[in-house]
Amino acid sequence: MGGTLSLSLNPIEPSGTSTPLFDPQPVPKSSLVAFLLSLVLPGAGQIYCGKSSRGFWAMGICLPAVALTAYLTIQLGSPEGKEYALFWGILLRISLFLYVFGFLDAFFTAREMTAGTDAYIAENPRVAAILNLLTRGFGYFYLGQRTLGFAVFFGLMFFQGPLAKTAAGGLVMEFVLAVMGVHAYAIARKAEEEILATVKLPNRPVTGLPSAIPIGLAVLLAAGYLALSAIGLLLPDYSHVDQSAAHILQDSQTVVYENPEYGVSLKAPASWTLNHTEPTYILLAVRSDRACSATLQPLAWSPIISLRSFRGQLSDQLSKAKDLTGKILDEQPAVLSSLPARDIRVSINQGTQRLTEHHIFARNGMTLYDLTTDELSTEEGNIGESSCATDFGFIRNNLVLPH
Repeated sequence: MGGTLSLSLNPIEPSGTSTPLFDPQPVPKSSLVAFLLSLVLPGAGQIYCGKSSRGFWAMGICLPAVALTAYLTIQLGSPEGKEYALFWGILLRISLFLYVFGFLDAFFTAREMTAGTDAYIAENPRVAAILNLLTRGFGYFYLGQRTLGFAVFFGLMFFQGPLAKTAAGGLVMEFVLAVMGVHAYAIARKAEEEILATVKLPNRPVTGLPSAIPIGLAVLLAAGYLALSAIGLLLPDYSHVDQSAAHILQDSQTVVYENPEYGVSLKAPASWTLNHTEPTYILLAVRSDRACSATLQPLAWSPIISLRSFRGQLSDQLSKAKDLTGKILDEQPAVLSSLPARDIRVSINQGTQRLTEHHIFARNGMTLYDLTTDELSTEEGNIGESSCATDFGFIRNNLVLPH
């Protein structure tokens, strides 16, 4: 991948040394054009520089990976999303790393060709680094370090699987692979410097696009990837809602629930009973005639998953429910505690009873709040003395969520 070695026929013997210096043979290429081409189409910059094999390999792997990543990103919020998560993570990694490799390698290859040093590079440091970043030590095999390559390959075979199953383990694995990438780059760079010591390098200043631009873009994308990888560690845990600081106050007109731990408060009419003993709910509320009820549940929700996925998950739950039939009737925009929300209306039938359910959900950061209201009726009509709508409106208007 380093190109064909091309030496001047007349090596120059500088005074004071017995090491001959060879004249480089420049092949002018625009680093700006190479960078922009690979920025638009990964691998195109390498093809422009005459590195067709390297460019087509990068393009042939990166483009399908990008397409599959985009497709699976949409599927992440579906009921089967957990099955796709690991494969999505692998494809995202391949897509991003090859994209960054594409524009960095194209930029520096164009510079090396313009300086005439490209022909003297036996093993490309950037190729060695990307191979180690994406594989189990194949960069070492590329550099001829077979013993080290086999040691890394079999070592990672035992540890990579268990580590990748947890968010913290995944970050550890990213660190290990990054160290391997830097190490492979350093080995290739050292060998390159030894070879270039025999080349009469030009004294003219480097012109064109500053290297800080492609390097800065690469650092920015890498930081974004690390932040995305850390989401699993940052997602809140709502498997057991902390109710240690929660309290309920009641007077003749209202009953109030407050939970300072989550910054949540809710007020209901005095005829309602509030309960906060369910581990996965912030609150369960039931009116005295049991015709109306409401629940408030927090859900950990990744920023990369669209709110539209909530409807798909709800529909899947209804289809799998036993002893009842349910269907989604409609969905409308709403407001929940000043947050933009969606209101999904559901009809559920169980025997002669019918339940009209509203899921009003809003997102704040990595938390999705689902306020669910249920109104029970029979074939003859509403069970309660009056409709639940007034009480539901009161509860919604007096719900406070963190912003």
